[in-house]
Order: sequence, then structure tokens, then C-alpha cells
Amino acid sequence: MNSNNNLENIYKELGKDVCLFPFFGGFYQTHGVSHIQSVNNTIRPCSLIKGTDKWKVIDSSLLQTRNTESWKNLRKNFIEKSCHDNADCLTCSQAERSGGNSPRILNNQFYVEHLSIDIVKEIKHIIKNDYQSNNLVSLDFFPSSYCNYECIMCSGIASSKRWIFERKLNSRLHDLEIIENKSDKDFYDILNTVEVINFTGGETIMQKQAHELMDYLIKKDLAKNIIITLLTNASAYPNTLIEKFKLFKNVFYTISIDGIGDTIEYQRRGSKWKTVEKNALKLLESMGCTINYVLTAVNVFSILDFISWLNEHKINDRIFISLVFNTEYLSIAVIPPELRESLLNRLQLARSVYTTNQDIIDRVLEIFNQIEYQPSLLPEFIKHIKIEDNASKKTLAEVVPEWAPYFK
Repeated sequence: MNSNNNLENIYKELGKDVCLFPFFGGFYQTHGVSHIQSVNNTIRPCSLIKGTDKWKVIDSSLLQTRNTESWKNLRKNFIEKSCHDNADCLTCSQAERSGGNSPRILNNQFYVEHLSIDIVKEIKHIIKNDYQSNNLVSLDFFPSSYCNYECIMCSGIASSKRWIFERKLNSRLHDLEIIENKSDKDFYDILNTVEVINFTGGETIMQKQAHELMDYLIKKDLAKNIIITLLTNASAYPNTLIEKFKLFKNVFYTISIDGIGDTIEYQRRGSKWKTVEKNALKLLESMGCTINYVLTAVNVFSILDFISWLNEHKINDRIFISLVFNTEYLSIAVIPPELRESLLNRLQLARSVYTTNQDIIDRVLEIFNQIEYQPSLLPEFIKHIKIEDNASKKTLAEVVPEWAPYFK
């Protein structure tokens, strides 16, 4: 950590809507879906930006690609305009305007806490250098979509099991294949100076590439200089990696928990709550972790059960509320006024009961305050849920009785 780094100063010097990731990081994806036997590797300024040709790796060089006009223009927009003026940043913008946590805010905080560079000084140097950045400090690595869940808000690009599910439903997908490519030529050079590697997926500990890269970093004596972060659905505990983790500078986990019991088993199909709970509690006890709760029209009705579980286990910080994206018909915008009113009344009453984690209730109330009911989404929601019901152990109406009248 650099003592010069603090968010207040960064926002004062660079603007409160700046995103630091495009200046120092990159989201590197070496897999995709294609009709042919190859796909373009991409390095993008953010995981939420789609992998179009605009971001494809040129001349097999990550460093060179990070200084194309698309990259430089995005950095320039963050300094001269705002994250809310960038079409590529719509997801974070909507999340922040709706009162939720955004990847931009969380990543900025993470950089402040962990990067050794002087952030303001380095960005001012990048600005003077025509927004060209030659210092890739943080890398998100997405080598595979291998996953054992088929979450209802996910897509086949992010989960191999969801991909199998989607192919069964859509014959137009039958000719497409998941392709995995090799890393580009300067990938391993970058690892000599990178400070943070974020493994993403899929379920990260199920990816052979993640294991191979950790082994490489240990063999080259680079691990001690690198912080790694991993995403997990807590379907397994990383027993085989614990000794390796000790060789890295630090290790952080983000655990996806969207509720308890039937709720998480419906929203994250393939999960078993008893297993998730056991592994999550073990991870929370043994290493630095955050919990990411993806708020949907499915799990919001039982969020007080989730908060009770947090309180029972004395978990009261590093809990983030995320909003769904690309599947707006699963968001709380689909909840009709009669259901919304009853739910909001329950949440308001609960504020006087939950002295711990009351901030979660406040965040959800703020999100409801910002997101209005969109009746046009309800037919899409019902159509989607009927498909999910056919593949689930229980129907949504059984898991969330509030929705039962809409599925008669």
C-alpha cells in the first residue's frame, strides 16, 4: 500500500467519477463461443464491457492493445467527463444511481488499499503521455467459463453448465462451441511486474488455467509480490490450494451468496445450501473474504432471512449488494406495486429490529427508491421463470409464495 493513496485525494485531483481500472488494469479473456475453431482474445477496460473487435488483442500483445485509440479515449473520458457519460459504463452508472455497489467503486477502494504505486502521480503521467499507459499493475484473467452452476441470472458465456442448458433450449446454438485459446506472447512478461491478479470465471478453482498460473508464479518466485483474488460459489473449499496461497503476498475471496436455503438453491441452480454454508463459513474464518449478494426479484423477498443468517454468524462487514445486468427482467423493476408495497413495509419494520447489518436494509430501500416498476418487464420475467421452473427442484411459486398468483 502507498501511503499517498486515499480516495478523497484521488477524487479531488481526478474527479469523483473516475474509474482507475482502465489506467492500471485490464480484463483479459482467452475464451469465447464461436462457429469456427477460434475466437479473438480480448483485453478490455472492464469485465462488464462486451468483448467486441474493438478490444481484441492486436499483434498478440496485451501492452500494445491497451494503448489503442479505444483505450486512450476511454481514459480521457474519465478525466474530462464522467463515468456516467460513457456508454460502456452503463452498468456501473445504473448501479450507482440506484444506490447499489458498483464494480467501479469497489475496485477504486481496492486499489487504494493495496497498490504500491502513487495513483494520482501515475495517472497524471498517463495524461501527459497522451493517455498512453505502459504500467499494467492489475490483471483480471478469464481463461475459462468452466462452472458447476447454471444460475438463473447468468449466461452461457460465463458458465459452461449454463451454456449446456441454453443449448438444449435453443437449436440455433447447437453449431456453436466454447473455444479456449492460449495466452498472448507478452502475457508472461506482464507477470513480472503485475501486483494484482484477479481470477474470474466460471468457478475459478475449477479452472485448470488458474492452477497452472499459480504454479508458474510460485516456480518463478513471483508469488510473494502478487495479491490474488478469486470468485467462488462456495461449492467446494480449496483444500489443495491452501499451502500455495501462503506463498502469495495476499489472497482474497469473493463469495457469491444470494440467500439461504431454497432461495439460493433456486437462484443458483446446482447449489446445495448446507454445502455452501459450510464452505463459506470456513473461508470467512480462514482468509480475507467479501460476500457478494446479487439482488433480484427472486431473492429480495427473503433478504431478511439472509440478514438473520449474517447476524447469527456475526458477519457484519464486506457485504456488497450487486444488481443484475443484461437480464433486467430479473431485477426488482419487475415487482408489481402490490408486492412492492408489502415488501417495503416489512423492510421498514425490520429496521427497528436489526441493529446489526441495518445498512443492508437501507441499501435495499434506497435501490427500491431509485428503481421504478416497469410493467413491460413482467411478461419477460414470467416467461423466463417458467423455463427455469422446468429445470429446478422447486418452482418459484414454491420458493417465493408472493409470486404464486402470477404463475397460475
